[in-house]
Amino acid sequence: MGRSRVVSLDDSGWRILNELQQDPRISYREIGRRVNISTSSVLERIRRMEEEGIIQNYQVILDAKKAGYEIQAIINVKLNSLNDEETLLKKLHSNIYVRQLWITTGEFDFIIETLFPSMDAMNDFLVVLGKHGRTFSSVVISKPIFNTCLYPPEQGL
Repeated sequence: MGRSRVVSLDDSGWRILNELQQDPRISYREIGRRVNISTSSVLERIRRMEEEGIIQNYQVILDAKKAGYEIQAIINVKLNSLNDEETLLKKLHSNIYVRQLWITTGEFDFIIETLFPSMDAMNDFLVVLGKHGRTFSSVVISKPIFNTCLYPPEQGL
């Protein structure tokens, strides 16, 4: 897999991204007012960030519990063999319970973020995973930090 080109953003670019991350439905005019640049400049910068892949999607974040998904779990998988990776990835790609999946280094091969409507559904899912490797699951009790925003790298700890 090739390396992605890193695109540098100036202060206005980061400020535009911050406004969009806080409220994806904000108008270009309002972003321009807050960032102190013209509406046409905001439009052009956003279009460029979309073309460069910095902005990849606009999405709605649902309340999982209100939508009927009572159980959130993080499941770690240690595969039986490398042959299981491709097979399992195909199964998980279209699985409605999988929210995110990471292929990782270290003790586990996969880390899977999941949502289930019931413990029975979670158990059935774990049985399928168990055919491909060992599973280690943790049910999420609460999520005190949910940060969907990305900030300039120099603002880290």
